[in-house]
Amino acid sequence: MKPLIGIIGQIDHSRNRLFLDKTHIEKIAAAGGIPAVFNTAASPDEVLEHVDGILLIEGPDVHPHFYGEDPSSAIKYVDVDRDEFEISLVKKAVERGVPILGICRGMQVINVALGGTLYQDLNEIPKAIKHDWELKLIGPSQRVHGVRIKMSSKLYGILKDELDIEGTNEVYLRVNSFHHQAVKRVGEGIRPVAYAVDGLIEAIEGAEDAEGFIMGVQWQPEYLPEMERLYEAFVRAAAEYRAKRLELERVEIEAELKEKLGKAEIEEAPSITEEQGESHRSSETTDNPPDTTQT
Repeated sequence: MKPLIGIIGQIDHSRNRLFLDKTHIEKIAAAGGIPAVFNTAASPDEVLEHVDGILLIEGPDVHPHFYGEDPSSAIKYVDVDRDEFEISLVKKAVERGVPILGICRGMQVINVALGGTLYQDLNEIPKAIKHDWELKLIGPSQRVHGVRIKMSSKLYGILKDELDIEGTNEVYLRVNSFHHQAVKRVGEGIRPVAYAVDGLIEAIEGAEDAEGFIMGVQWQPEYLPEMERLYEAFVRAAAEYRAKRLELERVEIEAELKEKLGKAEIEEAPSITEEQGESHRSSETTDNPPDTTQT
């Protein structure tokens, strides 16, 4: 069976509806996964009981409360319920080894969940280039600025056949990155692997010695053809996780059955006292046969 990928949808509180860009669903399906959309009505534990991978997508600003700050006037809009849900989901997924892919806000959620912080607004950075493009005006597929990807990264290993190599340590790629917040201090167990020209972190991944698949990109990979490799790698990691999980479940079931069968055999077997009694009665019968002499 194909791996099940849980996508956390966006909530429109004013209309009481759940929504997301269908391109996310299409990319997961094309990569060989089964997409399933969840909202905050389910608990993180309930979601993780069913899925083999987690996709975190774009959305509102992460409330600064979750990285120990008060909100500045630059904060646009927030969804605290979704923040709490996704942050808890990431923490639990990392503990269980469930693969995670974060896109735009999703990358920022991963960072905050693992103890990192964010720039509440890029105006905090004096020499920052323009990142907060109006998506509705320019469209989601426009490559508005470049990023440098470390060649020592897992991200590079995934995308290398689609990239133009310009140096010995980094490769250059133009991306469709639209955001007004960014990763500031990197969380524990992850590392930055792509940067904009102004030094802003544009991609993160699990540390070199980390197990499992943890990846976050600040751009919108669902609209870039070379990023199909990223979805394929994510779904492949989810399939591997699923196989391991099913194998562990099989081993646990077999162990439980053996334990139950062992108890049943002990209960059905005659006790030593009963066996001795049967042996004694048998001996008496053998040693004292009935007298059949006729008179």
